[in-house]
Amino acid sequence: MFRVVTPILLVLAVLARVQAQEAEATAVKFTNLRASTGANGNWLEADVVLNVRPPPGAVGQMVSRVRVSLLLGFEMPAVPGGERRVEHYRAEAECVALEAGRADVRFYIPPEIVKRDQLHGDPKYWGVELTAGGRPLPSGRGAYAGSLAAAEQRRSFQSKGGQAAVLNEGLLQPQYLTPFAAEYPRATPSFVRREEHSAPVTANR
Repeated sequence: MFRVVTPILLVLAVLARVQAQEAEATAVKFTNLRASTGANGNWLEADVVLNVRPPPGAVGQMVSRVRVSLLLGFEMPAVPGGERRVEHYRAEAECVALEAGRADVRFYIPPEIVKRDQLHGDPKYWGVELTAGGRPLPSGRGAYAGSLAAAEQRRSFQSKGGQAAVLNEGLLQPQYLTPFAAEYPRATPSFVRREEHSAPVTANR
């Protein structure tokens, strides 16, 4: 019996490793910076660093349609007589295709929100979820903040934090929707765009 099961398990293990290597978040770097347009105020930049390894036989030696979902949780100062709360922000961007090596997918929070919510420094909680061609990819060590070390903590953060982020929908924005769209011309992937277009107007008869 073991002679049959063992090779199967080995094949499954190899396939799992290949899938895990397609794209992996190795770090998220946070920076407060001004836009080159000269507008007042600092934006918060979240740079999701990916390590991309196309599997053998991949078309063009690329990984297609890599979707990056970023969820942030900032701990807010307690108001007088109250308790600390966590403000959540969420966004996602889908890359057309990524070549082997490093890829940077950036997200931004506008200056008004940075000032309003006092978003200075790294968030206490953050997590990155990846898919490739619609398939979920395993999360590597660099996909979550150190404060979310346990698997149960990560699941709770994605579930509860994702629901709470609805209140701030649209405030965390992918790079192509911000003044930084052309800021890193040699280190910015092309994105799948799905902005809705208004329906054509037809004359009444």
